[in-house]
Amino acid sequence: MRLRLTPLLALPLLLTLGTTQAEPMPNPGPASKRPGFLVSELVTMPHPMRLIRQDPQRFGVSPEQMERLRRDLIEVYPPQLHQRVQAAWSPERSIRHAVLDEGQDSAAVADQLDELVQLKREATDIRIEALNRFRTLLEPEQYQAVMTASAEASGAR
Repeated sequence: MRLRLTPLLALPLLLTLGTTQAEPMPNPGPASKRPGFLVSELVTMPHPMRLIRQDPQRFGVSPEQMERLRRDLIEVYPPQLHQRVQAAWSPERSIRHAVLDEGQDSAAVADQLDELVQLKREATDIRIEALNRFRTLLEPEQYQAVMTASAEASGAR
């Protein structure tokens, strides 16, 4: 007898997995070293440091501000965030395998889903904290310009 996931049962799984892609590799290394690996965020938020690093003058970011951003953001938050993202890879891969290859239902992977959601929640908390810290390190006009550029770059509004 073959189990069929009804849309109601599949919805929590799809919402949790989101746009996640795990590249199949026989012996995968750390998540950060795999091209195409993505653990979707619980809540999608901008990544403003990418734009500032590319062109700090565009946003009027002074060398002193860049140093504070480096010291207070770049050295603090990415290690914490990457730890959670890398930890999320294991339950995410396991869930994908259990559902897609073995046909298990959401009840069978409930513990792994709980672990994945917890890791994604922790990562989201870190991102929120970092964005709030980022806001305090820039002038309001700079912050608004970076957020506007970030939204335009991502296609969001």
